[in-house]
Amino acid sequence: MKKLFSRKKAKGKSTIIPKGKTVNVEGASTVNVEDTSAGNVGDTSAGNVEGTSANTKQKTTTEDIQIIKELDSLHLDTPPETVNSLRAYEKKPANAFIDRMGDSFRWPTSMHENIRSQIFWAFTNEIDADEIDQEFALNCIYFYECLEKGLFNDHKEDWVLVYKQKVVKYGKALTNQQMSDLELEMPGALYFPVDSSLLEKIANPKIPPARAVHSQRSNDGGEYMIKVRVKRVGAEDTSSAMLDYQFNDGKNSNKLYKTVLDIGAPESILPYEIRSHLGKAGWQSVTATAPGYGAPAKLFLAKDPFQISIGDEHNWSGWVTTNTLRVRERVPGDQVDSSLVGNDVLDQLTYVHQKGGGLIFLNARHENQLGTFLNNLSP
Repeated sequence: MKKLFSRKKAKGKSTIIPKGKTVNVEGASTVNVEDTSAGNVGDTSAGNVEGTSANTKQKTTTEDIQIIKELDSLHLDTPPETVNSLRAYEKKPANAFIDRMGDSFRWPTSMHENIRSQIFWAFTNEIDADEIDQEFALNCIYFYECLEKGLFNDHKEDWVLVYKQKVVKYGKALTNQQMSDLELEMPGALYFPVDSSLLEKIANPKIPPARAVHSQRSNDGGEYMIKVRVKRVGAEDTSSAMLDYQFNDGKNSNKLYKTVLDIGAPESILPYEIRSHLGKAGWQSVTATAPGYGAPAKLFLAKDPFQISIGDEHNWSGWVTTNTLRVRERVPGDQVDSSLVGNDVLDQLTYVHQKGGGLIFLNARHENQLGTFLNNLSP
């Protein structure tokens, strides 16, 4: 059989006082600045140590006055810095968040940790978060504050649309497509249920854990590595985001990801760069905590279907559609070193494993031949 392609195995300014000058500093004794280039500190031939007042008093000259003014310009009497005065230079996220929210900020008690994490990210991530993320974060805070005040008690069966920290309307659950249309109309809007059990499913969605498959594919312990392309359904191939066998994230200290075929992963989990390239439309606004491999890194869950194709140096598979694509947060931690192409993609492709070799992915022309061959095998 002719193979389509195979996997690749991983293996202030300063003032200089001229020498020889006598400077009269107010409130202090006269100071002589001597030439020390010959290795002598001051002239002590008259028995007087330089810096004392004996035999050194002179009238204040115009040049002395100018030097004093320059010394005064150095603001030597500036008070010491305090925590508050240094706050403007603080770059740590926690301080940046408090600066934005204020010292009296308190999380709503009932707000889930995933929501808190999302809000914190929106106001401290200077690379990936934008005004829409911050608008959603503020709407989250408003929603939970109203919820705890009992303002939604008459709407316990409804969903609440919050936009620009105001209740727009109450309604029923929407489809993913309706939610996407709503987000286009009102960027950053929040549409949450009042019912606590439904709210828990949004704040803490249950996703199957991934387990990275290591040292199970070849005798030398290598992994099956692949290239992967991702695009929106119906988009041109040229608009896809592509990950090579190895990908360095330049926005996260050049972190290295290996792109790995993983039959232990129910769903494909890729780096944040995929979301950054394709845009934020079509993703759930609330992140989830990754179970299994990669925990406790946060995951952004696709709301819209995306298409994925895998390949090598020469060929690409056809595009397959997945409704369960996930991307990790930009800085997931050292426990993550792989991008996982999981069974949501692999189950839609035909491949075989060669003894002592790798996985061979077949094109559609050979699938029937393989099926016939397997059906004719003796039990």
